[in-house]
Amino acid sequence: MGQPRELRRLNRRAVTQLLFSGSGLTRPQLADQTGLSKVTVNVVVQELLNHGIAQLSMSSDQGVGRTPQRVELRPQVGAILAVDLQPTQIYTQLSGLAGGAPRKQQVDCAEADLTDALLDVFAGALADAAYGPLCHVLIGLPAPVDPQGRVREPNVTHHLDVQRVTAFLDAAGVTYAFANDANLVALAATRETPGWSHVAVLVERPSGTGMGLLLGGELYRGMHGRAGEIGRSRWPGPLGAEPLESLPSPERLEATAFMLAGLVHTLDLQHVVLGMPKDRATALQDKLSVLLDLSITIHLLPDVGDAVLRGAALLARQQAHEHLLARVEDLGREKPDVA
Repeated sequence: MGQPRELRRLNRRAVTQLLFSGSGLTRPQLADQTGLSKVTVNVVVQELLNHGIAQLSMSSDQGVGRTPQRVELRPQVGAILAVDLQPTQIYTQLSGLAGGAPRKQQVDCAEADLTDALLDVFAGALADAAYGPLCHVLIGLPAPVDPQGRVREPNVTHHLDVQRVTAFLDAAGVTYAFANDANLVALAATRETPGWSHVAVLVERPSGTGMGLLLGGELYRGMHGRAGEIGRSRWPGPLGAEPLESLPSPERLEATAFMLAGLVHTLDLQHVVLGMPKDRATALQDKLSVLLDLSITIHLLPDVGDAVLRGAALLARQQAHEHLLARVEDLGREKPDVA
């Protein structure tokens, strides 16, 4: 009985998805959890072995007869690079698609040298063979990113040459994506607290003020990717209406409190996360406590940079998994149908 090509693609995808758990599974376990026949699982596993995506290891299960072998992703199947980009600092986390301990790095540079420094980081990751070839890069930066992944008005610095960055990665054959840093903080905060569905995450960094919005459990980006650009909102002052980011520190705190409270009430949010230095976060929390209902909880997140990198690593891994699954679906087209 012939098995159509599309079904074979789905079979490869189902088996590979189970290997993302990192613990490794025996062939009978793969058959049981996917609902596929043992014959089909054997064929899929052999394809993954032949293409260097999976490997076999001895199972710890002890029973009568031969010790079963576990199927797992090869440790060198590919590397993922998560980046938090600031005007004069680059924070990175390099990890393996198959898991393992990640490696973090901080690079300081002059603002005018930011693009060159970032390309040097990419070159280092490409030369590092610890996790296999670099396969995906996620770049978090304080700028709007539209639904198509394009960077809008890169306020991280006018020295960032996005075209040079993308051309370098295209030439290296590495997939990539950009993401707003406040959205990455929101992603990290909500992934670590799954019950949260309606959340505002305010981020204040030297590069500017932004916000990540989670509505109904989904990240809200807006029509052009500019949702959460609260720093550009204007507030009345002695010289007229000025952008929030340009206000002096005390006035900026007051304006932020009223803008944020209005947004929380309007969108009927349940949680507010303040990602900023502890003294400013505490002061803003005090102002919000008299503006918000008691049912709305306020959480402080003092280490914003770490949260950005965690969110970038989460999203990078998710995207890299999808790229690997797409690759796996197209394996072995020359193989005969499996009964």
